[in-house]
Amino acid sequence: MKRLLLLLLAACLLLGTVSALAQEEVTLKVLWFNDANESEVFENTVKDYLEANPHVKLDMQVIAFADFEQALKLQLVGGNAPDLARLPTALLPVFQSQLEPVDGYVEDIEAVKAAFMPAMLAYALDPEGKMVAYPTEATGNGMLVNKTAFGNAGIDVVELSKTWTWADWEEAAKKVIAANENIKYGLAVDFTPHRLSTIIYQFGGRMLNEDQTAVNFNNPQTVAAIEWFKRMHDEELIPKSVWLGSEKPNELFMGGIVAGHIGGSWNINGYSSSIKDFEWTAVLNPKGEIRSSVPGGKFIASFKDSPHKDEAQKLMAWFSDATHNAMYSAGTFNLTSRLDAEVNYTANKENFDTFAEDLKVTPAFTSMEWNSPLVGKSSAIIRETVVQALLGDLTPQEAAEEIDRLASDLGN
Repeated sequence: MKRLLLLLLAACLLLGTVSALAQEEVTLKVLWFNDANESEVFENTVKDYLEANPHVKLDMQVIAFADFEQALKLQLVGGNAPDLARLPTALLPVFQSQLEPVDGYVEDIEAVKAAFMPAMLAYALDPEGKMVAYPTEATGNGMLVNKTAFGNAGIDVVELSKTWTWADWEEAAKKVIAANENIKYGLAVDFTPHRLSTIIYQFGGRMLNEDQTAVNFNNPQTVAAIEWFKRMHDEELIPKSVWLGSEKPNELFMGGIVAGHIGGSWNINGYSSSIKDFEWTAVLNPKGEIRSSVPGGKFIASFKDSPHKDEAQKLMAWFSDATHNAMYSAGTFNLTSRLDAEVNYTANKENFDTFAEDLKVTPAFTSMEWNSPLVGKSSAIIRETVVQALLGDLTPQEAAEEIDRLASDLGN
């Protein structure tokens, strides 16, 4: 009996060895670009997956972002598609038709979709609603304020921001300017339609029509946002030197000249290392009709022509779950794209969490608009025409009409 048990045990071990040998070794080609340390953090994040699946290896090909689009196009045209690639929002539409949908590789695709912020998921859906990429890290536009200056005016800006409207912000900004000799303005806004669209969306406006076939600035809410933006310049709550000059908002904020800055989440790391003269913090965006940010970020995807799609999809699902997404976001100091990931940043956790809170309530249509080629093509028109409104050469209503007229000639 004893001998029989030993023989059975030996047979089981032999079968296990044969089964392991039967798992064909797979090398996944991963095409990547770095903003900072993302490739290193990615490899560290999936280390446990590779340990649990020793038949899987990675061939990391890290390419400078300036060369990334062309390199990926050449590989796809040459029949040498990578198994995985990191993609920014701007390149998702370019390669969308060649991406392999996640649908079919997971048990419950709706549960997978529901785990991500709606505004981030919107980028990852094809025209049929299929999920063709996993959102990884996110970026957002938010309000960064000089907490010291608000405190000098007797204002707890963090508490106020939990419920504030733009009218509340105006009132507070005037008090801050009066209480601080060095603070000359309430808010700096980057000279780009992307940052201006943050305010447009908060006012309930849109840049495109409902089916996103045309630029549509001529709607009451968008016109109201431009009217407000002009009034803030006229009343010098926003400095004219940015949109009508060449000064940089981040420099005005770091110099203690403006009380706040509407900028991207990437400013958190920069301000953390550069600002020593005052205390600053991220606060929730003021509410107009809604509270909104503008999302951006990066994604990971596989391709229809990838040689190892099954293994690539398994790795992507692992990398994109709440635990691993939180690890990756913490290691790269980026916002999570998920609703359920708790990111343990080693610094600035409250600031990152604040930006993430705004992203969680940001409508999906903001991504859909910025994912449209029409917005990119119209960007220069939008910026230059808004400048004419700020100068008084056009009324806000006329500026909205002019943007629509000029953009109508661009086509899709």
